[in-house]
Amino acid sequence: MDCQTATLVYQAENHLDKIQDIFPEAWKFLEEQAFAYVHSKADKFDSSVKKLVGETNFKFRMVHRDDKDQLTKDLSELLGDITSRLLLEKHFSQVVGQQIFFSTICCSSHLTTDHELCLEEVLPLQRAAVKLQ
Repeated sequence: MDCQTATLVYQAENHLDKIQDIFPEAWKFLEEQAFAYVHSKADKFDSSVKKLVGETNFKFRMVHRDDKDQLTKDLSELLGDITSRLLLEKHFSQVVGQQIFFSTICCSSHLTTDHELCLEEVLPLQRAAVKLQ
């Protein structure tokens, strides 16, 4: 997140309200992804990644975005800033009633998981994502 945006967010009384005001499309997208993850909603890209990767010992859901759109840039800003990522994960975990973690992967894919992934877990997902692009 750039310094000007971070100043607006973190000097506000309610950081989440300010994030939602500044990034309404990203907020809506993350909310949709949180519920889609919890309800195991089908996604073509996710299914393709899972077919390439095979069985994992953790739950995940990955969707692919057009890497030139504003939403992708906003998600990178929000999830690339550790504080906003942690705020969003905490909020949406409470909303959906279970712990969830958000990440970006490759240039424009969004990943929702049940825990923070280690390198050995995420590398096969990364390789599958770039293979499918």
